[in-house]
Amino acid sequence: MRTSLLTIIASLCSLCTCFAQFDVETAKRHVIVKYSPLPMFDLDNTIQFGVEIPLGKGDFALQQDLGYGNSSFNGWYHDNSQRPDKEIYKSRTHLRWYFVEKRRMRAYVGPEVLFKKVVYRESQWLGKDCESPWGPCSFFQNQQVRVDKNVVAGHVRFGWQFITPGRFVFDVFTGIGFRHIFATSHSPGIPDSDIRGVDDSWERISPNESDVRPSAVMGFHLGILLGKYRRD
Repeated sequence: MRTSLLTIIASLCSLCTCFAQFDVETAKRHVIVKYSPLPMFDLDNTIQFGVEIPLGKGDFALQQDLGYGNSSFNGWYHDNSQRPDKEIYKSRTHLRWYFVEKRRMRAYVGPEVLFKKVVYRESQWLGKDCESPWGPCSFFQNQQVRVDKNVVAGHVRFGWQFITPGRFVFDVFTGIGFRHIFATSHSPGIPDSDIRGVDDSWERISPNESDVRPSAVMGFHLGILLGKYRRD
């Protein structure tokens, strides 16, 4: 009887441990895997996942996001005639300092570096043996060209992270900064001066063009805590 009672107590303790409720104190040293829904609705859409890795005792953390997109699953284009041939690659690296902690919420601030590359491909009729950039030309040839839009940005990001008892994490943020946008040509054997700007529905991308402008970001992450529950 005594042995059976001890077995039941041990089982209940184990069950409680399995269903232990997370809070900020027990979650701050765990790795968090995240998904970002809003980039799918960006003009340069991406499917984006990230991982947050705690540093030290968890007051600091490093988050790395990676995303990939293609115009074939971009909802902003209404028909195929409007849809350009483009691929999007995105990386966000964010260092965060948690300066406020409550039981299930903590606030953070920190720098973020964003890199985005949008690869455009398009068939163009290019003049050959031209007397000048404006013609006349001996003949025209249809060729595939590639123009990349590159974005390098830096932001100061502010955010709030909410921890639920069941391992789920909700992260909302905003930030301001600047971004440098520049276009490059990757069309071997074709001078940049011969390539017309690649038309997207909302912008024109031409080789060797660049711009610096203010930048703002906002969004949210849905995440899940990894690892076993523990209270140090």
